[in-house]
Amino acid sequence: MDILDLVMKGIIGIDHHYAKKVSKKQEAPAIPEEPVCTIKGSGFRMGFSTAEIMPNVESGRTFWIAGHGSGHKMEGIISPVYVSAVWTDCGNDEGMLWLSADIIGLTRIEVEQIRQRILASDVIKGCKLINMSVTHSHSGIDTLGYWGKPIASVPLNGKDAEYMETLMSNCVKVSEEAFLARRSGKLYDGRIEIKDGLFTKRGFIDKHEFLTRLRFAPDDGSPEIWLMNFGGHPNSLGGGNRMLSGEYPYFMREIIKEQKGADVLFTIGAIGGMDVAEQAEDRLECVKLQGKMIAEKSFEITDEKELEPEIKYVQQTFYMPVDNYVLTLLAIIHTMSFKAYPSKTSLTGVATKSEMTYMTIGSQKFVILPGESFVSTVYGSYMDADTAPTGKGAEINPTPLCEICGDSEIIAVGNSNDMTGYVVPPNDFILNPTQPFLNGVKDKNGLNHYHETNSMGESTQGVLADEFSRLVNRMQAAQ
Repeated sequence: MDILDLVMKGIIGIDHHYAKKVSKKQEAPAIPEEPVCTIKGSGFRMGFSTAEIMPNVESGRTFWIAGHGSGHKMEGIISPVYVSAVWTDCGNDEGMLWLSADIIGLTRIEVEQIRQRILASDVIKGCKLINMSVTHSHSGIDTLGYWGKPIASVPLNGKDAEYMETLMSNCVKVSEEAFLARRSGKLYDGRIEIKDGLFTKRGFIDKHEFLTRLRFAPDDGSPEIWLMNFGGHPNSLGGGNRMLSGEYPYFMREIIKEQKGADVLFTIGAIGGMDVAEQAEDRLECVKLQGKMIAEKSFEITDEKELEPEIKYVQQTFYMPVDNYVLTLLAIIHTMSFKAYPSKTSLTGVATKSEMTYMTIGSQKFVILPGESFVSTVYGSYMDADTAPTGKGAEINPTPLCEICGDSEIIAVGNSNDMTGYVVPPNDFILNPTQPFLNGVKDKNGLNHYHETNSMGESTQGVLADEFSRLVNRMQAAQ
């Protein structure tokens, strides 16, 4: 027997003991249904602000680069990293905030702390909704804890308390400034396909290579605000990188600002197993060219529609069963922030609280998702039984989200309000038989199934699809 087989058995034993303690302490309380809310008025107003979220390198403390292997000590800076905020309302006293930071992600626990600080502000009035997104840069500072120094291959908490305070305080700062900077204008929705702009090692049928943009044009002629979304990982500096960077989103924003004068808030799409196409062998040159490619494609968006000044949304908390034994162990040893609830359906015996937002701005639909969804879970094109590594057909997979809401052009925003790992279709989901969630395994096609080791489990897509169905039904009933 492999030594890691024994390690895996030990981890499972620890998790089950932990689950028994959790179930003795509490029951999982019922989560109430949140109401569908509407913000509407005579016309859109938007405001934008951005601020650096740089680590204090003069402190002499160690900062860990997140996104690839654990224990990668930051050694320098390629580019600054930022958090940005956009305030949006419809000309009245109620509005919403959307933030995005050049970090790998946050748990819902940290997101709630940020929301509480923003809502406590004396500056911001009438904020009804806050979405916290990330660019998911794989060259940012560890904000989850998962990428700290490992001991016996188990990473210790890599978060730096001062850096987390820098992030959170700047979230409040840019939110206040965006609120104060609001001005009237028109909002336009557009998209463009970037052919061969993405690649994957998972053999996806459809990569959904669409760049989407909401473009706010102020009436006073001040700089435009663009909300952009694309489904590719910012990870091309690679696992050998030890330098801080916002990767391609940073360079993309800089080019757009320089050439068009527009301020950009960037979010990622359905990025599970999806990378931006390589543009050069040199890694730094590659990310610069990726940013250039996406920026220049955004300039080609001409087929736009003006959106009506109405925002409708429902933001719902729900229980996410946790099958992943290894992530549960990291939660037990406080590597990551985690609140456990008893679960009768998960392999570990515990669940966590996550959330999802279904929203329309004018006629454009958004689903704001935790984790990194495989593109097929949102937009369809499942593998059949002949090509799927499980040998099972698409009929075992949940209905894709675009079919649930009846809109193939819904914008999926990933890793927002909670980072819960990869969302993999059941007929593409396989685990190492003796080291599940500890090590990946190759399928019959020779493809490595790494992503499952960083997922909550095989049931995750079904949980998200069921939750989304309920949100769509409630939104329709409210019309």
